[in-house]
Amino acid sequence: MENAILFAPEIICLIMGLVLFFAAVLGWSYTTTRGIAIASGIAMIAACLWTLSLEGEPFFPGIYAVDFFSQLIKTALAVGFLFVVIASASPLTVDRNGWLEVPLFFIFSTLGMMMMVSATELLTLYVAMELAAYPVYIVVALHRNADIGGESAAKYMVQGMVASAISLYGMSFLFGTFGSTYFSAISIPHAAAQPIFYLGLLLTLAGFFFKLGAFPFHFWAPDTYQTAPHPVITFIATVSKIAAIGILCRLLSLAMPGGWESGHAQTALMWASVIAMTLGNLAALAQKDLKRLLGYSTVAHAGYVLLALQTFAEWGLTAALFYAIGYFAMSFACFLVICEIGRSEDRITIDSVSGLYKRAPFLSFTLLIGLFGLIGLPPTVGFVGKWFLFSAALQRGQFYLVLVAAINAAVALYYYLLIIRQLYWVEPTTQNTVKPTPLIAITAMATIILVVAMGTLPGPFWDMAARAARALIS
Repeated sequence: MENAILFAPEIICLIMGLVLFFAAVLGWSYTTTRGIAIASGIAMIAACLWTLSLEGEPFFPGIYAVDFFSQLIKTALAVGFLFVVIASASPLTVDRNGWLEVPLFFIFSTLGMMMMVSATELLTLYVAMELAAYPVYIVVALHRNADIGGESAAKYMVQGMVASAISLYGMSFLFGTFGSTYFSAISIPHAAAQPIFYLGLLLTLAGFFFKLGAFPFHFWAPDTYQTAPHPVITFIATVSKIAAIGILCRLLSLAMPGGWESGHAQTALMWASVIAMTLGNLAALAQKDLKRLLGYSTVAHAGYVLLALQTFAEWGLTAALFYAIGYFAMSFACFLVICEIGRSEDRITIDSVSGLYKRAPFLSFTLLIGLFGLIGLPPTVGFVGKWFLFSAALQRGQFYLVLVAAINAAVALYYYLLIIRQLYWVEPTTQNTVKPTPLIAITAMATIILVVAMGTLPGPFWDMAARAARALIS
């Protein structure tokens, strides 16, 4: 019974996934299916909060850990799933025959992500990673325009499979070095000093770099962001980023005993951070498609996260976990608005939000808060989150690296301000008003509150992230 309680979020996720499967098979209405998915999200959040303070191993020792870190990330994943389902009120960019499958694939992908952050054994981690990936590969292809959806899904799937294969190759190095697939064996201090460990670790990170949109596995991001159905890319841009940062923290904590003497692994991550920040921001300057611009923005923000992770320090892990939750809120605010204004449009350009403050004042304000966060302006979490990320590098004496990050943040200010200019200083190209439903409005307000609360009162959120980081290191 105790083991079942530890596994409660995943059990609820699995059971409700089966219910959604039968709902799709029996051809229930989308309204009913979406209602079930919303109820599933609420139940998952309740289960995660119930198990937040529990610790243990529900299965064989060493393969699956339940601790504060895993349950905190699972709570964020459950909230993300709920918010995305709510945002998918009328997924008109999804093929009408695939509407019922969208919540089904979302919940099974969420299940895989939950299992990823608790996995403490390489094969368990790999299986969970694939479970999280394949439902998303499928749902990206459910665009109402088969030509657009097919191209987007093919690029996303092929690049994802390449990254997955590289990860598996890296895992084989780790197994060959330590003679075990258990994280407990891999994290032995004297063994972690072997150079091949860092090669295996870097290769293993490939699959999670892909999910994060980090260099050099970022090529899918702008194309998939631009062409995927709006609710689908909302899920990819928000929920999957939480899981990616979480599992990167768990994997990099294996090298923590090596501390600053992480050598080539630390250098590789540092350059990946610099290139991701620079490439993402410079490429975003030339974009006219709003989702494509946010795709390159994701690459840049992945670089900011790597800035903290490459320190191989507890402060860096804490800053990354804090930023994961903050980035989810900032990004979701933007994509919620895209889902609302782009229900009948396959592609959303920057011009599509022209004069939005007249057509949908509240949605315009929601997008404004999300953009302020991504820019890094106070009092949003973007400002505090970047401060923590930069501080992690400064504590290691990496002043010039932080200077590069600060210059990149200044560059990003330009293209975000272009969007804000279209929102409030350009006349609308259409007089069609957009009125969100009460549930959408409540979700948008909750997102705004989270963005501002984490920026003005970061203490409680930082404390939770710090506790999760300590659970990882211990």
